[in-house]
Amino acid sequence: MVFNFFNFLKKTNIDFCLMNGYKNIVAKVDVDSDIDILFKKNDFKNIQEILMDFCHEEKLEVVQMMHHDIWAKNFFLYNSKNGEFLNLDLYAEISRKQIVYFEEDEIFNSLEQYENIPILSPEKEFINYLIKKLDKDDFEAEHFNHLSELYQANKILCEKELFKFFPKKNILIIQSFNSNNFQKIIGNRDILIDDFYTLKSMNINRSIINTFRSIKRIIKPTGLAISFLGPDGSGKSTVIDILMTNRLPYRRKDYFHLKPIKMNNDVITLVDDPHAEPVYSSFKSYIKLLYFIYQYNMGWIKNILKLKIKSSLIIFDRYYDDLLIDNKRYRYGGSLLLAKFARLFIPQPDIYFILTTDPKIIYNRKQEVLFEELDRQVKAYRSIADGKVYFNIDVNRTPQEITREIILIMMEKMNERY
Repeated sequence: MVFNFFNFLKKTNIDFCLMNGYKNIVAKVDVDSDIDILFKKNDFKNIQEILMDFCHEEKLEVVQMMHHDIWAKNFFLYNSKNGEFLNLDLYAEISRKQIVYFEEDEIFNSLEQYENIPILSPEKEFINYLIKKLDKDDFEAEHFNHLSELYQANKILCEKELFKFFPKKNILIIQSFNSNNFQKIIGNRDILIDDFYTLKSMNINRSIINTFRSIKRIIKPTGLAISFLGPDGSGKSTVIDILMTNRLPYRRKDYFHLKPIKMNNDVITLVDDPHAEPVYSSFKSYIKLLYFIYQYNMGWIKNILKLKIKSSLIIFDRYYDDLLIDNKRYRYGGSLLLAKFARLFIPQPDIYFILTTDPKIIYNRKQEVLFEELDRQVKAYRSIADGKVYFNIDVNRTPQEITREIILIMMEKMNERY
């Protein structure tokens, strides 16, 4: 997909360059990682429209857009035919902590080529990559080796940039590369990055714009909350495990069991016989409903809202709706009509996945309740599927096939935002 994107940009006469990682891209190594691309500011202002045009041409979908800074956005494009993602980190300036390194003309008038792909000149890539790795505290031998190649390509210009961005400690860095001493930079990382930070100055306009950007992120969070419902033996844990390890268009993944409350040490008690205990009295059941309403709302405010703002994929294994299908599991002995009414006061995930199949198949996997009860549960779960928020998923397939369908539905939901 990425080479098609490059060709599209060239065809539409949009100037761009790769900021780093071009060797891996050409060699098709680590193709799932983010691709850093720099644009001119006039083009960046229309970057979403540009991507939409590309997606229309290639039959792709925009499924995620995270606005990190005024001139920095992260987009994920999705190919529903093969399930592949294109992760694009797009910029219109090279900067860090509001310190801008180069003017636009300075960058685009000095571009070089790597396998017919426009890239930064060595000294500009050198200073950008060095500061990025120091600031993230992510400096390893392979990064030092790449920086050494850039440094050797044009020592004079690289040193000129070091004097500019490390006014007090530039000699330390120069000595490190001249002596091929990786540890010298690692050991002095804190004083080097502090030296760089001395260049930072307050930009009121930028701060105001970023404040509005943050407010917009709160109003329209980029995370997604999903829940898995279904009887025991339907494979919820297996599917969740696969989702937790897949590369998806989210900055993190967070797991919750039943409620939006983090368990101590994330320990979940497994229940071998969910109907072993007698149900509560009506009075005690209604007190439990009130407590559920409190727990779900407080947990949502305390945990889920901020995770959605942080672009998390929030996964619930079971949710309140389970009580309406299998009230005995939760020892609820009150009116189901009242329990359905209480649901109106429970915050809802964006998508519910209902995992079911032929009850006989599920019963052969796990026999925790009588078959008649299992058959009733399967019918009840299927009855709430609406194909809009509640999706019934047939689990009589491989976990990979099931997960692929679930991701497809998730991405369709994400694409609706754009």
